[in-house]
Amino acid sequence: MNKVEKVLIGLFGLGIFVYLAHCIKRGMIYGFSGGFFSYFTYPIFSEYGLILALSVIGLITVFIVHAILKRKKRKAVGITKADKIWFVISFVPFSLVMLYGMYGAFFGIDFLWSRNYGLDGFLLAVVFGGIFIIPVLPLCIIWQVIYLVTRHKAKKAAMTASVQNKEMSL
Repeated sequence: MNKVEKVLIGLFGLGIFVYLAHCIKRGMIYGFSGGFFSYFTYPIFSEYGLILALSVIGLITVFIVHAILKRKKRKAVGITKADKIWFVISFVPFSLVMLYGMYGAFFGIDFLWSRNYGLDGFLLAVVFGGIFIIPVLPLCIIWQVIYLVTRHKAKKAAMTASVQNKEMSL
């Protein structure tokens, strides 16, 4: 890692530390009897929550850019086992939302003053499930697209290499 990446990781880590310190301070003031984790979820909607969100997004960005640059330096257009595992894992949020939709279709889901079943229950459950998983879904889609493009490039490079090897052997 270069100096800029290290400084950015330190800066974003400091932002996360400030958020955690605020949560602990708030917990000490009001007492921890109401559930320790409730103090970590409430401030998300405050200015400290904004600091946490920006810090986490910044850290993710720094690590992704570092991985992309590292792969470019190796000039490797290959798919690793870790890439395949992450590709499969990226379908988990979609399947959770669909399972929740099936649950809403069969067992019903309460919305406003009524319980909805069938297609209405499925759609409501998918929308409500998607609201809570929405930040994850775009990242999963981006990863899947990157994986598919990289896999296509790797197959193309392998075919080109095999054609060149056949030409050289003749």
